[in-house]
Amino acid sequence: MEGKSGYFILIGIVAFLSLSLAVLIIILFLQGGFVNSASDNPKIVESPSDDELVKLKLFEEKTPFNLKNENSGKNPIIVISAEISYFKEVRDIQDTTAKIEANKSMLQEIVGTYFQSLTLKDVMKDDAKEKARAELKKRMNERLLSNEKARDDIVYTIVFDQWFYQ
Repeated sequence: MEGKSGYFILIGIVAFLSLSLAVLIIILFLQGGFVNSASDNPKIVESPSDDELVKLKLFEEKTPFNLKNENSGKNPIIVISAEISYFKEVRDIQDTTAKIEANKSMLQEIVGTYFQSLTLKDVMKDDAKEKARAELKKRMNERLLSNEKARDDIVYTIVFDQWFYQ
């Protein structure tokens, strides 16, 4: 009889340890799953509604700009048509439309200066529009906010309707 009772005690201990290990593994997976799922979620970027934005053609028609010349052979150019979307209301600024209209020629100059610093190879890259959009938005907002207390961006985005280069 003593041999059988020892055998049952050993089976009981192994079963208890197996069950405890299974519970610990489940707890670790659940905790790890919650931590990872929170950090793996992509950030949701909220876009403003159409009612919050105003669109303005920066140039009345397609506008050519000279690009930086790498070789002395041809003069490379880019022809663009750009439209800016800006916020109707920005904290600490009474009238964003008046602000944009008053600085429209400066914004056009910023675009021209930006493209004159690029080469034909630069504008041919796949991400050239995105880089131009981000850099021009940054420069325009810096210029528009340079004499304001406000620090919220006025220009939301820039859309290039036309983008031709040669």
